[in-house]
Amino acid sequence: MAKILLKQLKSLHQDFAAMGLEIATALQQAAQAFRAKDQKLAQAVIDHDEKINEQEIYLEKKATQVIALQQPVSNDLRILITILKASSDLERIGDHVAKFAQAALKIPAGKKNSIIEDAIAKMSQHDHQMLQEIIQAYIDNDENAAKEIAKSDLKTDHYLRLIRQEAMSTMQNDPDFVSVGTEYVVVAAHLERIGDYVTNVAEWIVYTNSGKIVELGFH
Repeated sequence: MAKILLKQLKSLHQDFAAMGLEIATALQQAAQAFRAKDQKLAQAVIDHDEKINEQEIYLEKKATQVIALQQPVSNDLRILITILKASSDLERIGDHVAKFAQAALKIPAGKKNSIIEDAIAKMSQHDHQMLQEIIQAYIDNDENAAKEIAKSDLKTDHYLRLIRQEAMSTMQNDPDFVSVGTEYVVVAAHLERIGDYVTNVAEWIVYTNSGKIVELGFH
């Protein structure tokens, strides 16, 4: 029984990590599509979100089956609960990545604001780094790393404020920029939410180790 559970947990760990890294790649591609206003790449990211949804459903189903059939206790049970909850957070990150890609289809190349575009590029790069690092922290079961990653979410809040301020200022001086400026703010909000969900995953890593549900960050 113990060997079967160990094998199933290892498989779930690998599938969870693979899902996270796949979403990190999608985020990179969405950022590239947004920067270049590449509609073909943006659509590919949007279409790929369905696969991410299927991965979350698979992990949820598999983890639930293991709980029901193996009746794990203590740390093993916490691991399975973490996979159940954190995979849902990853799926939501995937949703925001798809929305980010959709924005590449909405902002005309001739209406770009270089200050905002630069901030969005840096914000998405930071999100990508956070996502990669939290998957590594999950693989390593590193509670301290998870806490540090959650702290770094403050940087996404900073970028959100910067983008909002620049968009509002430009919209006040240029009425023709209102629709584009609004879209920029929406994009920044999606990227900020990605940071929040990475922080959620960090909280589940802490839970795996301590059995305590703690709130990290300020979301």
